[in-house]
Amino acid sequence: MTIMVYEKSALGFNEFITDKRTLGVRERQVLLLVNGVRKLDDLEKFFKRDLLIDTIKKLESEGYIQLPIEQQQLKNQQQQSQYTTPFPATLSFLDTPDTAEPICPVKLAAVKAILIEAADDYLGIMGRGIKAKIEACNNEDSLRQSISSWHMAMRESKLGRESASFLMEQIHQTLEGKIVGAKVNELPQH
Repeated sequence: MTIMVYEKSALGFNEFITDKRTLGVRERQVLLLVNGVRKLDDLEKFFKRDLLIDTIKKLESEGYIQLPIEQQQLKNQQQQSQYTTPFPATLSFLDTPDTAEPICPVKLAAVKAILIEAADDYLGIMGRGIKAKIEACNNEDSLRQSISSWHMAMRESKLGRESASFLMEQIHQTLEGKIVGAKVNELPQH
């Protein structure tokens, strides 16, 4: 097998916190054991190898689990080096890859500030890992993954549950360019 480690995505966490079930028993069992620490070799102790591989592939393709950012970057580098040719290639207009514009550094900093401040205020010690992940964000993909992890932690937190929706709206507005530099302490008083 391999030393790959998967973590639950927001969709994966939702499978356990909502009343609506979308997966079968075996898929839910595997999803429950995927925690961002266990290697696939460790999961083989609980499931037959073939069934485990099929289930992992299904969970990953349907968005319930994902590789941690570090492993995604390593996988992307390996794939890029695999397809790199020593000869220069010419691309036609139709072959040009879709390149998304990088996220504005001001927006990135503003969203990270909201996430970090909320993690400090509402998640405490339990939010240390999420906070470190947020601080390491440097592009839109890593930011979206961090937002997803943060949002799930906020929903599971006693203190953060009530503020999670408001903060997510604030984050969306910041990313859309409607507001920049919003603070957590501007939360509506209940």
